[in-house]
Amino acid sequence: MKLNVIVCVVCLAGMESVASAQLVSQCFQDALETADAQGRNAWAANCGYISPGAVSFYNSQNLYVEFTAGCGHAGCSPFIPVIATDGCVANLVKLGLCETQASLTVSNFETDIDVTGPDRSDSCPEGPSCSFHYAIGAALTVSVTPTENLADCLMFIGWNGACAGQGATCSLALDSDLSTSVRWGRISGCRPR
Repeated sequence: MKLNVIVCVVCLAGMESVASAQLVSQCFQDALETADAQGRNAWAANCGYISPGAVSFYNSQNLYVEFTAGCGHAGCSPFIPVIATDGCVANLVKLGLCETQASLTVSNFETDIDVTGPDRSDSCPEGPSCSFHYAIGAALTVSVTPTENLADCLMFIGWNGACAGQGATCSLALDSDLSTSVRWGRISGCRPR
């Protein structure tokens, strides 16, 4: 009897980790921003997946309901609506709650930009703009390295946008969609290679 109880507890603990991993994966895939998250919550209440009273609480906590499959973006199957008045989707299984997301868009044409958040780090290679999604309120560190490009005789002179006024390492709280880009200036007396 004791062995059966231990096996059952281990089995339940294993299932909980699988469900947690699935929730993390679904939240990352869905990555809803505030307006869509609030629409999802209202839709879920209208369709009976959550109580109407939960909507205002979830919205006040920057949370939204997530399901075991699908997402709220074009191309997802099933597509889970983010507009309160959209038709209901049958047979969805609630998985848990995700935090509302905001995006940080970074751009730089000389070197990489690294973004470090509470649970991961992302890198944007030189050239393109990159957008990364994090939970609203996430504390982020944005850094550019190296700060000199001797081949082109350029040096870091600052940021535009959300990181303006900070050095090569910028700290910010992602309270809404933000963007920043690196500003470069000529190195005096340098000859391009």
